[in-house]
Amino acid sequence: MARELHITVDHGVCMGNGQCVLLAPEVFRHNDDRQSEVVDPAGAPEDVVLQAAGYCPTGAITVVDAETGEVLFPR
Repeated sequence: MARELHITVDHGVCMGNGQCVLLAPEVFRHNDDRQSEVVDPAGAPEDVVLQAAGYCPTGAITVVDAETGEVLFPR
C-alpha cells in the first residue's frame, strides 16, 4: 500500500521552471503566477513525485510522509 504524501511548494523560491509539472502533471500544475502548486499528492507514484521534486532547479519542493512526518525530499 502506498504511503500518503504531504507535498509543499515554497512560492518564495519557485521560479516556475515546470519540471515538476512536466514529470508529474497529475500532481503539479502552474498557478496564475506560473508557479507550481500541488493539485493531487496521490496523483502519481511516490518515486515519480520524488523524481519531480529532485528535478526542481531551485529546491522549492518538499515531500513528507504524512503519517510519520519523515522528510522524504530533500534528504
